Order: sequence, then structure tokens, then C-alpha cells
Amino acid sequence: MNKATQLSKVNETLTLDLEGMTCAACAARIERVVSKDESIESVSVNFPLKKAVITYQKNLNIEELIKKINSIGYSANISAPKEDAKTNYVATFFIPFLSLVFSAGISRGFQSDNAFISYLLGFTVIFIFGRRFHISAFKKIRHLEFNMDTLISLGSLSSVAVSLLPSSNSDMFIDAGAYIISFVLFGKAVEEISIKDSINVSEAIKNSRPQNAKLLSDKNIQIKKVSDLTTGDLIGISPGEIIPIDGIVINGTSSTNEDFLTGESRPIDKSPGDNVLAGSINLDGYLEVEVKDGAVSTYDLIESLILEAQSTTPSIQKVLDRITQFFVPTILALSLFTFLYRYLIQNTDLIRSLEISISVLVIACPCALGLATPIILYKASSLAYRDGFIFKNFDKLQNVRQLNKIIFDKTGTLTSGVFNISKIDTSDTNLSEDTVLSYVASLEIKSNHPVAKSLVLEAEKRELPLFSSEQVKEDIGSGIHGIVNGTQVLIKRKKGIENILDISIGDQNVSIDLEEDLTINDELLQSIKHHYDISILSGDSSEKVDILAKRIGISNALGNQTPEDKLQYVKNIQQNEKVIFIGDGINDSPSLQQADVSITTSISSQIAQASSDIVIQSGGLEKILSIKNLAAKSSMRVNQNLFLAFIYNTLMIPVAVSGNISPKLGALAMAMSSISVVVNSSRKLTN
Repeated sequence: MNKATQLSKVNETLTLDLEGMTCAACAARIERVVSKDESIESVSVNFPLKKAVITYQKNLNIEELIKKINSIGYSANISAPKEDAKTNYVATFFIPFLSLVFSAGISRGFQSDNAFISYLLGFTVIFIFGRRFHISAFKKIRHLEFNMDTLISLGSLSSVAVSLLPSSNSDMFIDAGAYIISFVLFGKAVEEISIKDSINVSEAIKNSRPQNAKLLSDKNIQIKKVSDLTTGDLIGISPGEIIPIDGIVINGTSSTNEDFLTGESRPIDKSPGDNVLAGSINLDGYLEVEVKDGAVSTYDLIESLILEAQSTTPSIQKVLDRITQFFVPTILALSLFTFLYRYLIQNTDLIRSLEISISVLVIACPCALGLATPIILYKASSLAYRDGFIFKNFDKLQNVRQLNKIIFDKTGTLTSGVFNISKIDTSDTNLSEDTVLSYVASLEIKSNHPVAKSLVLEAEKRELPLFSSEQVKEDIGSGIHGIVNGTQVLIKRKKGIENILDISIGDQNVSIDLEEDLTINDELLQSIKHHYDISILSGDSSEKVDILAKRIGISNALGNQTPEDKLQYVKNIQQNEKVIFIGDGINDSPSLQQADVSITTSISSQIAQASSDIVIQSGGLEKILSIKNLAAKSSMRVNQNLFLAFIYNTLMIPVAVSGNISPKLGALAMAMSSISVVVNSSRKLTN
């Protein structure tokens, strides 16, 4: 029996690697252009990851899409696996460091009356080291688009232009232009290093997946890359090996450990016909496994869900992108107004007026705003997976901390569907408990009812013998009867009481009290109650639901609920408040779709997984508190980043307009604002 099922994948997804983005405004620009294609359902561009994740349902002309992205000044390629390379700090900082050295040499050249050397150094920094900013700005202006490159390019080129004016001290402006480029390059290098370090959390997934498999053909064994396997290939898996790809056991018996995928450390027996999942460990027997249709891997599905989460654009980021879209033109207008006001109205010297307007240009870069959420989103999704759950949308994760009502399905969620025997009453007979259970299990083994399976399981645990049975007939909804070991046996539910069985073995009558096995203990339940108001909706009988509700102290519980009833209940609640729904079955799917946040597990039905916002991949309901904690921590970190970004612009733009900061110090301050956001994002996110 398989313990885990594959995570569902509903839509076709295309992932592109992007080059040429310098800030969040670039990401927003690509999103706007790509989303105009009618074949595309959604697109999300992640600036730190330099990736675009595109979901589509119709045929998509990928080559045309890539050409469209290239036409607006960026480059795109279909994402391919890359070998993880260690960060080369020397290479990353070499050009920024050289640029700073050249910038410092400009003033030395002027002081020694060697203007040629100064201009050579300045032009090298501005036009060669800083060429990417000018090229990007030119491409954006052609489409009437503006981003941080526009401000950097105009600021540095204006400094060059002013330095060529026939005026005393104007030659020193090339010094300012070079420092603008140098500080921005240095800031970008720090950003790059910090981003790479902060998004390294999920490497355990890639590092743990096998790269090769033993392909069996004509009784020969050939080592083949997992990525080259195709449907129907037969592979051999020795004891102790990690299963490299999803498949079906053809020959051999063994047991597997699926803890990596489900959190279930108990070995799962495998025999011909059973499914095995990539990532689980073959424990004690040699298996021959046929690669499943499509050569899919649970690794790939997990990674695609994580990438989907990392590439979503949170609502707060969408707001910031809209702000950024209008921010740069506003700063351009403010810089021009500052120059005209200073020069024409206040009669300030031309060079001084230009200096102040250039300071306004370079100090007001919106790059920090664009970095406020993407890095946190990446880290949160990676940490969530490491902690045993996957969220598909950052906004949904954030909702978990804000909502205060949870609706649980019962069976498979609060209860495991297994019944424990709390009491076997044999007081009026000469039968032992084990004898009663042997007769009962011998009859119930021919039933598929959950109670029957639980009774048989208990007999197996006690290692009791089972007898032959005949003339077995199941009375649907009532019980079962037949002849066991030559004795007439009748099992039926006690009238009016769901959890007691009346049993006749020959002429002797006994009873068995049952209790549903809970997936939640009292301590955990009290912790969840501290944060949430809990309700239960179930398709089970009202009596069963009432028994469970009293047992765990839940006052609001409804049974006999159809999928339509559950859906309507959720809608009624949503008229006054938002709700989290936790379920596992196909019948829960409508409610999972309707709820403000929906949670399920990896052993739930695939349609339930597809309908849910959060999939608990490893562990149980205790993950609810982990989810809430991660939501709170990530939200707090985003708010800190927004504070750092907004307080910088709030304070520094007036300083620049008032003329109290030089262009090169403005460039340094601008670079430091982005660095502060990245460094704050890189700090440890969980306890």
C-alpha cells in the first residue's frame, strides 16, 4: 500500500531565465508585456531569482514570447538545471573595487594638473563600467519606460556634461559622475552576494536527489542519467538506495521509508504492482521498477510547487510595483523643477543648480522598494518546505496569521479513519477478549468497512489466529453476519449508539466499545484553540460527529453534511469573517476552493491537493502552528524592509532638494538603502 500520493499539477508551466533586470520595475515591465498574450493565464517575474514563471492553458508559441521579451531590452531563455557554483567574491567585487579606485584617482589627477588622466579615468568608469545602466535606460526610454537605470544614467551623464562646461570647478563633476557609477556597482555587488546567500535554503532538495539510475535491458545493467529515463524503462534499485524516479514495482519485494516525502518513518511494504515515489529509500530488498507514464518525479512536482510559490507576486509587491512605475517619472520632474526653481527663481549659480538637481536624481532610487518582499518570499517558501509544508501563494500564507476561524473536516483530518477498541465486554460469557476478537476479525476480514478494517488490524496487532468463514453477508449500514469456524456470528451496531457493537457468537452475547483514533492530542488542540475558533463539518452521521466534538471539546460541529452543505456553510461564514478550511477528500474540494485559506496533506486526494493553498507534506496538524509562525515572522520582516525603504526616501529626498548633499554622497546613500534591505532580508527568519 502506498502511503503518499503525488502532488497534483493542474496547468502547464513554463519557467524562463532572465537577464538584464536591474530592479523591480524591470520585473513589472516584463510582466505587463508578457501578460498581453491571450495564451497566458498568469505570469510572475521574480527579480532576485531572475526568473519568470508562466502558466498557460492553450498552445503557447514560446519562441515568439522570448523574442517579445528580447525586444524590450532583456534576454530570456528556457530555464535549465544548472550546476551550483560557489560564490566567487573576488570576481563579483573586482569591477566595483576597480571603479572606486579609478574614481578616487580623478581628483588626484586634477590636483596634479593632469586633466587628461582624470577624464580618461572618469570616462572609463562612466561609459565602460557603467555602460549597462546607459544601455538599459536607452532601451526603456524608447518605449517611454523608466526605471532606476534612468536615474543613474541621467545622473552620471549629466555630471559628464557639466564637467565639460567652461566654468571653474565644473571639471570636478566628472568625479561625482564616476562615484555615482562606482557606488551603484558596489551596492549591486553586495546585493548579488546577499541574495545568493539568502536563497540557498532549499539546496537540500537538489543535493539529495539521485543523478543516475541502473537501467535494465536484456539482462544487462547500464548506468543512465535520471533525466534521460523514459516511460516504460525498467530500473534496478538495491537496498539502501534512494528511489530516483516514480514508478511501479514489477519484480521483488521490499519496504521503503517515505519520511522525506510524508513524515511517516514507519516502513511501507512494497510488492509487485505497488507504486514507489522518488525520494523514498529502498530498505531491505532488491526491486525492479518500471518508470511511470511521463517519467515524472515527485521531486520535480515538489520543486515546481516551491518555485511557483517563490515566483508569485504578493499583493503588497504589486502595490509597490505600481508605485515604482510612477515614482521615477515623478523624480525626473522633481529634479527638473528643482533646477528651474534654483536657477530661474532663486538665481542660484548654474553649476550649483545642476549639482542639486543631479543629487535629486541619484538619491531617489526605488530599488529598495523592489527588494522588500521577493527575498523574504523565497526564504519563506524554502523554509516552509524544510519544515514540512508547501504554500502555493504568499498572500495565502499571510492570511493564516490574520484569520481566527478554522473549519475541520472530520475523517482523515481530525480522525485517522481507524477505530480503537476501548472495551470488550465479555462479562456474561465464558469467552476471552482474544477469542471474541478472533471470531469478529474472521468475519470482518471480508468487509471493506472502516470499522471492519480496524477490528482486523487490532487482531493482527495481537497476533490472533483467524478462522475460516462462510455464508458471509453484509447488511449495509447495519452490520455483518456469517458462519465462523462452524459457529453463527452476528455483528451489528447497537441501536441508537454509533460507537458500540452488539455481537452474538453462537448463543453468547458480547459488546465492543469503539473509539475513533485522533490525529490531534489535547495539548495541540488547546494550542490551536488559543489562536482559532474551531468548527467541524463532516459527512459522517451527526451522532458520530457529536461524540467526537464532546470528546475534544468543540461546541460547533455538524454531521450529515453533503459537499454542497459544506460549501454553503463556508459561504455563510464568509459573509461576516474569513475562514480556513482543512480537509482531505474529494468531497471537501468545493469548500477548499471557496475558503480564504485551504490546507490539506500530501496523502489526501489529488483533487484536494490541487484545490488547496497549503499542502502539509510531512507531519500532521501540528504544522498549523508552524504555518502561523512563519506567516507572522515573514510578514514582520517585510514590514521592516518597507520601513527601511520608505524612511530612506522620506528623509533623503528633502535633503537632496534642499541642497545639503552632494551627488556622490547621494549615490552612496542610495546604494546603502538597498544594501540595508537585502541584509535585513538575509537574517535568520525562524527561531
